[in-house]
Amino acid sequence: MEKDVFKFSHYRPYLRARLEAAGARGSKAQVAIIMGVQATYVSQVLQESAHLSLEQAEAANIFFKHTTQEAHYFLLLVQKDRAGTKTLREYFQKQMEDILKSRLVLTERLGKTQQLEDKDRSWYYSSWIPSAVHIATTIPTLRTVERIAEALQVSSEKIVETLEHLEAIGLVRKEGFEFHPGQQEIRLGKDSHYILKHHTNWRLQAMQSLERERLNELHYSGVVSLSTQDVVKIKDLLLESIKNSISVIKESKEEQLFCLTMDFFDLKK
Repeated sequence: MEKDVFKFSHYRPYLRARLEAAGARGSKAQVAIIMGVQATYVSQVLQESAHLSLEQAEAANIFFKHTTQEAHYFLLLVQKDRAGTKTLREYFQKQMEDILKSRLVLTERLGKTQQLEDKDRSWYYSSWIPSAVHIATTIPTLRTVERIAEALQVSSEKIVETLEHLEAIGLVRKEGFEFHPGQQEIRLGKDSHYILKHHTNWRLQAMQSLERERLNELHYSGVVSLSTQDVVKIKDLLLESIKNSISVIKESKEEQLFCLTMDFFDLKK
């Protein structure tokens, strides 16, 4: 059943689709609570004997965890269906069509291979969350706002905001209420001015993971002395290990979300 709000021209069929997909009885009661109405009123709306108010539609946006653009489109659907005159319905219809056209242009642009703009790279590496959320969408069991928020222990509001930005720059795409990895790619060379921030973000996460070390995690720290020749040998061994690990990762099924970091450096300042 279709669950993409942009595929609908009326709000009631969309409400039915979303509630039925999640189990209509329980979801109907939950959305009613958020709207501040009885479940019977939601039933009346679905049966087209009552309308949502704009305040109730706003509550539905929160319940369905709509992105900003989805929320705007849904409010337009409600306003169009509530409109009492032909000219007013056409007014809201025109705004809906403008949104659909802008999305079409964006889809065509993101279908082409291209480098991310510098401002988008800056946002992506501003914290650990964008890259974590981005890679989480490669795992089939972590493709909804709720599951990503639970896995990363980050608020749903922050996850929605992050996914919305990732979608806008082509790193994820939304299908119904699931998010999938997009065609766009992002790479960071060692000469990039974002590399320091990237390493710092994940070392800080590694430090936090020390407090909850699990059997499937590994942390090693050691201060050693060795010959100049063996410094090069150790570096080569570590590089080969990284290379082999990446080969395994490329062929591995997406089930778990892990971070791989490695440090080997001269202590002399």
